[in-house]
Amino acid sequence: MLRISHVTERTGRYYLADLSPGKWHGSVAAGLGLDGRVEAGALRSVLSGAHPLTGRQLSTRATTVSGFDLTFSAPKSVSVLYALADAEHAAAVMHAQRAAVDEALTYVDAHALSVRRGTGDDRSIGRARGTVAALFVHDVSRALDPHVHTHVVVANCTHGVDGRWSALDSRGLYVHGRAAGALYDAALRHELTTRIGVSWDRRRSGAYEMSVVDPVLIGALSSRRAEIRSHLHDHATSGGSWATPSRRARAVAWAVTRDPKAAVPTLEALRVRWQRLARDAGWSGELARSIERPNLRAAARTSTRIDERTFCASLEASRNASRRAAATTTVTRRDVIAAWAHALETGAPTCVVGTCVDALHAWDDHVGVAEVRHPRDAVVPPPHVLQALGPRPSMPDALVRWLRGAGAIEQYRDRWDVGGAPEPLGVQGTSPDLAALPVRRLAEHVALTRDLAEIRRRLGHEIGPDVGRAPLALERSLGRG
Repeated sequence: MLRISHVTERTGRYYLADLSPGKWHGSVAAGLGLDGRVEAGALRSVLSGAHPLTGRQLSTRATTVSGFDLTFSAPKSVSVLYALADAEHAAAVMHAQRAAVDEALTYVDAHALSVRRGTGDDRSIGRARGTVAALFVHDVSRALDPHVHTHVVVANCTHGVDGRWSALDSRGLYVHGRAAGALYDAALRHELTTRIGVSWDRRRSGAYEMSVVDPVLIGALSSRRAEIRSHLHDHATSGGSWATPSRRARAVAWAVTRDPKAAVPTLEALRVRWQRLARDAGWSGELARSIERPNLRAAARTSTRIDERTFCASLEASRNASRRAAATTTVTRRDVIAAWAHALETGAPTCVVGTCVDALHAWDDHVGVAEVRHPRDAVVPPPHVLQALGPRPSMPDALVRWLRGAGAIEQYRDRWDVGGAPEPLGVQGTSPDLAALPVRRLAEHVALTRDLAEIRRRLGHEIGPDVGRAPLALERSLGRG
């Protein structure tokens, strides 16, 4: 999950007062001489828009926003695994967290970061070279619950590709936040599945949690969540439900139940506390022994398909979140990125998700809020194609093969004017149906059916009766059996 919030001069002191070991991120930061460990003076300088070495003001900006806090939080079950598993598995969780954040930031740098140039009718959105960001990885919440998360503090200044320093066009960060968060989640699932072989369950909320972690353990180590839900219950209005509160109600409950930050005990002391709470909830101590599943590790490396229903639901959610009227029938690349990443149960690296989405449609190269909207139907396969080829593969090479088959089906339907038929090729494929076809269409039908059967075989799908009963039946209908 990704949450984005403003960093002002006042809130920036939070990071300076509690400067846990952090590291600088990004080529723009490196160009300013910022590399390796984050130092308080350097962070203070870039948050004020000044060069960390010379003190020279990098940009003239009239804004009270010093930067942005991109907080990437692991699913609660991942934090519970980190808290209760042995040292090897805990290290695997932290490695996966760092890798997943890096994957998401790669997307942010390439597609979300932008600058505004010009004024009035001449205003345009330009590319930025990257972020000036400091990364801080934490493993505990204010309530001393296990909470694996990373704060990415992005300074509100960047270097445009035109060579000018300026403030960020923050709208780009926010509109791409959903896609960046989905890519982080997908990368984290992929890392943990391939490293330690965990499986995942999709909850009613749409979020993924590890199958190996009992929900009772999640509740036992989630005191902050319990405080927030208790506040929502106590302050529920007559017209609303505490179980389905509004975003504003959740934000208020989060703020009023948030205690001042206290000194954090050592990790060893925290683990003793977490294990005691888990045992009080009935934990037997057998968590780590049931994690390793090599077959899942192999499956994640060669994941074959996406969940088409989840993809469409996620795409619908992105459209409902938009206030633009055009969003009812159109989507942006970031919408499809978020939906595709969310539809992968075992996740995938950002580069794989991006390559697959780019294969679906010819996108523009705009960044930030300047991304152009495209027809929704261009990325949602029609039922007759799914019937013929099955769900889309999640690996780029296999997806290209699937898309070629889908294109061949559409060409056939257009050529023979069967656009309104529910069957992929306009007929059910029985011998009487085929015998009634014109000779040229029958020949093309047979050839295409063979091609589709081969595509399905190579994709690992069974060959059913949806396109034709079987190549043998088709040949018999031609008198070749």
